Amino acid sequence: MIFTVVFSSSVIGELKADHTATGAVAAPKKSVKNNKNNNSEVQRKVDEIDCSTAALQLSFGVLEIAESPLVRVRNQLKELIGKQNKFYIDVSKEKYKLDCSEVSKLYDLMSNVKLYKDKLIKIKKDMQSIYQRSKVIKKRAVHIAACKQREYQRKVEKQQHEESLIGNQ
Repeated sequence: MIFTVVFSSSVIGELKADHTATGAVAAPKKSVKNNKNNNSEVQRKVDEIDCSTAALQLSFGVLEIAESPLVRVRNQLKELIGKQNKFYIDVSKEKYKLDCSEVSKLYDLMSNVKLYKDKLIKIKKDMQSIYQRSKVIKKRAVHIAACKQREYQRKVEKQQHEESLIGNQ
């Protein structure tokens, strides 16, 4: 028993068309010689054709059931991948903006560091100058204080000398 099934727009239909074109589905010719061998061979081919036809019909049924959800899922995956790519591009742009702003902040900080370093060097020089001047002034003050002390001592001695001279008279 040979079944012919018309398959449309599927790989199974193409396979079926290939089988019929090569003569796999065509009925075998009977010859007078080796009738017994031919009958068993024919029976075997018919069984193979029945099995392959049944397998093709079963495959076609499974494909028919699963094809529309698979197409729908494929379209949803394409849409999801597109959205993910768009999201990735957006996130990359934002990261680049943040990186650029951080780099500009870093350049600002580096320029501020140079400015503050120059100010610090100037303040250090001023403090060193003030320290040197105060050191000189302290030394001078000590010298002046010593001179004043000696002058006061001389004055006191002179006064005591004068008193002693006045007291001796």
